[in-house]
Amino acid sequence: MAEKTEFRVTPSDPERLGVHGITTNGVRNGNLFACVIPEGKRAELLLYHTGEIEPCQVIPLEEKYRIGDISAVFVEMENAGAYEYNYRVEGKIVADPYARSVRRITNPVSGEEEYRCSMKVYFKAGSEPLNIPYENSIFYKLHVRGFTKTRPAGVKHPGTFLGVTEMIPYLKDMGVTSLILMPCYTFENQSNEEKYYYLDQQVQVKEPENNADPVLNYWGYTKGLYFAPKKAYCATDNPNKEFAEMVDVLHEAGLECIPEFYFLPEADARLVTDVLRYWRLHFKVDGFHLVGDGSWIHAAVTDPLLRRTKLITSGYDTSVLYGGRKPAFRNLAAMNPSYEQAMRRFLKGDPDVGTDEAGWYLRRNSEDQAFINYFADQDGFTMYDMVSYEEKHNEANGEQNHDGTDFNFTWNCGEEGPTRKNAVRQLRRQLLRNAFLMLMTSQGAPMVYAGDEMENSQGGNNNAWCQDNRTGWVAWSRSKSAREMHDFVREAIAFRREHPVLRSARVLRMADYKACGFPDLSFHSEVAWMSAAGKTKTGFGVMYCGQYAEKPDGTADDTIYIAYNMYWLTQRFALPDLPEDFRWVIRADTSREQAFPEEGTETEIDSDEKAVEVSPRSIVILVAVRK
Repeated sequence: MAEKTEFRVTPSDPERLGVHGITTNGVRNGNLFACVIPEGKRAELLLYHTGEIEPCQVIPLEEKYRIGDISAVFVEMENAGAYEYNYRVEGKIVADPYARSVRRITNPVSGEEEYRCSMKVYFKAGSEPLNIPYENSIFYKLHVRGFTKTRPAGVKHPGTFLGVTEMIPYLKDMGVTSLILMPCYTFENQSNEEKYYYLDQQVQVKEPENNADPVLNYWGYTKGLYFAPKKAYCATDNPNKEFAEMVDVLHEAGLECIPEFYFLPEADARLVTDVLRYWRLHFKVDGFHLVGDGSWIHAAVTDPLLRRTKLITSGYDTSVLYGGRKPAFRNLAAMNPSYEQAMRRFLKGDPDVGTDEAGWYLRRNSEDQAFINYFADQDGFTMYDMVSYEEKHNEANGEQNHDGTDFNFTWNCGEEGPTRKNAVRQLRRQLLRNAFLMLMTSQGAPMVYAGDEMENSQGGNNNAWCQDNRTGWVAWSRSKSAREMHDFVREAIAFRREHPVLRSARVLRMADYKACGFPDLSFHSEVAWMSAAGKTKTGFGVMYCGQYAEKPDGTADDTIYIAYNMYWLTQRFALPDLPEDFRWVIRADTSREQAFPEEGTETEIDSDEKAVEVSPRSIVILVAVRK
């Protein structure tokens, strides 16, 4: 039986929700507890000796402790780290939504699962956000558990925050600058593992049918205990410390950390901003990808404390937000699913996708908000499956293949799924090279979904939300093809990094406003300076004038011409005339297995040639160099 306590309780400050230690002359002499209790509900604060089942003190939250719907009490107690707490509302045990650290137990008396909330002083990150501009960012989205869970990942702490830090050399070598982490706050996993409760309701989990395995929520796009890092992703016994140390190590390596948070449309705006402020100030994260929609978005993007913090959503009406003014710091960005859809169609050669549509997505940019481009994320086919499947194969999800989108805009290159046909496999690799090169030569910030650079496959499952297994984990293939694709992606990222003209912070005007002889951006076909002339089909040429961008040393960038031929036949693209002391050389050709030739071995275009011939379903990059 738990030893009872009789701590003195008095009304307290209701402005700060959660639990906060109060110190006098540097000595912690008690804790403030404040929470929202629904109107008319009977509630109690329960205190426990750490590890005990029965509470050592039950504190009724009477009307004298309430202002509005907030109950706040000050409990005079020493050694708060030796105690835990939760609440009981109308007889149900519930967790504090503002709890910073929690652990789950099964109560042997009631048989119910409960969360115990900690009052310990929480570990803070010591670094500061990196503030990498969007135009210099290479985003890499991963699931903390699935990223390193398989043995070929080669880490000592698979599936954890520590495991992510072990992959830093790999990420740096590839050229990644910013990690987007799928939800890593404490969320409900499955009906018999991590059930959690709220002060106003009990969250019900979809129960399995016919004694099937419990329904998993592997991704985590659900509401949860937002202040507490997920213990299941922790190699140690301190999720707060491990997450904070991960952020510090990432920052030391020059990598940003951007966690995802999912909020329901009806989410309380104060809770949302409190959550974001806490992770920004406490863990020093570089930004957030906010998933969901609701009025809370406006509260987040107008919060002055978050003004220099990356905030990524589905998009903003910046004309309302900024009133026509240009922001001093571009901290907002929109995920760009329309890029994925349009460019997938262009990739597979759909004849209705031409310069107007594909060209627009290549150059899409804004000085008010950035656009994040991608060919794949968690919701849909991986990039390898994008060129291997035309139909979804979600039978393992237990919903008779009815879940997941039917609009994938993909092509299997002639055979569904795995194949031994070399011609099909070669075409798939070529299309993947095309996709990665399109992504790295588009003006918006590119995002790679973890494993896509290694030809990761989910077996045609385009909705692996419940697949906490080898389907949902990154496979880390050791095949020659996967290694070559990784090397190509690294080279494509390096080419983007070398050429600021491909990643402008400004909107390209398609005009020669510097009077240097060329517009900043121009489109071409079989006829120079005409975007869709003559017989050109499913393709076009794009020229970026290097005079409109500066390299780090202050010199002008190179002029670059990119010919995109997604047609099934060879096509010729006209080349604009260069100044007499310049010539065109080929820097990349995706029709070749080694798309980027070694330095000094590039093919030169004869000065008498006024066009470049591009193989079927290929991209060629030319750079203007001095003779």
